[in-house]
Amino acid sequence: MSKYKTITEDIETVTNKEVVKQNRVSLVALGLVVAAVLCVAGGWAIEDPNSSLSTFLFTAAVFLFLGGIVKFFMGRECYLFRPTGSHLQKITVYFDAKESQPLQYCIEEKRFEDLKQLKRQINTGVKLDVMLTGDKKFAAVQLSEYVPYAYEAISPVICYYGEEAKNFSHYLGNGR
Repeated sequence: MSKYKTITEDIETVTNKEVVKQNRVSLVALGLVVAAVLCVAGGWAIEDPNSSLSTFLFTAAVFLFLGGIVKFFMGRECYLFRPTGSHLQKITVYFDAKESQPLQYCIEEKRFEDLKQLKRQINTGVKLDVMLTGDKKFAAVQLSEYVPYAYEAISPVICYYGEEAKNFSHYLGNGR
C-alpha cells in the first residue's frame, strides 16, 4: 500500500482548496435533449393518422432524450485553479527506471533545468504526473514508481506557483 495519495485524490487538500473539482455541463447532452424536444414537436405537427413518420419521430425523441440524460450525468469533471480561474490539464511523462532518484531530486530541489537531461521512455518504471494550468501559473507534481500491477506514489504532491510553475512547464517541454 502506498503511503501517499495520488495526485487526483490529494490535489484539493494539498492546495488548501485553491484547486476545486467541477462538473462541466455537456453541450452534447443539451443538444440531444433539444433534438428530442424538436422530434416530439415534429411528431405532434404531423396530422396524418396513418403516417409512420410521427411514430418514428416519437421513437427517436425517446432515444435522444435518454441519450441526453445519460450524457448529462456522465458529465466531464475538471479541476479549476481558483486564483486565476484557469482549468488544469493532466499530463503524464514517463522516465527511465534509473532516473527515479535524480527526478525526485529535481522536483524537490526545484532544479528544473535538469529535467531536460533525464532519459524519457514510454511506459517504464517511473512516471511523473503533472497537473498544469493553461496560463502556466500553477503546477502540481507527483512522482510514481511501477510496482507489480500498478503505479504507486513515491513522493507527496508538490505545488509550484507563478514563475516556478512557468519554469517547470518550460523545462518539462510544455512551455508553449
